[in-house]
Amino acid sequence: MLELASTWGSVHAGRLRDGLQGAWCVQYGLILIDDRLDAMQRRCVLAHEISHARHHDSGCMADRWVEQRADREASALLIDPLEFAFAEQLYEGNVVGMARELDVLPWVVEAYRERLRDDPSLIVQ
Repeated sequence: MLELASTWGSVHAGRLRDGLQGAWCVQYGLILIDDRLDAMQRRCVLAHEISHARHHDSGCMADRWVEQRADREASALLIDPLEFAFAEQLYEGNVVGMARELDVLPWVVEAYRERLRDDPSLIVQ
């Protein structure tokens, strides 16, 4: 994931304020990740920030559509379709159980579901 992120900027970890877990600073080409996050959280937040970097988004939490796009693109980076189908069967759609199985945060599972609702051709049977 770090190699992918380096395509659009450099990644630095540090203490972020105001409850932020990550941020994309377009003017410096910099992805910031809070260093208090565990490895799984860092991976999820980094995937989200990569989307902002790819699109050269400006501002923090620009609008809900930009954030939704970043979440969906992050879910595509983090979740394998076959593993998602398996986790959905195994946990009968329980988001928390699926997130644990897939080693992602629950919002990533929800964002992946939104992708499937928007494009049913992505569903693995």
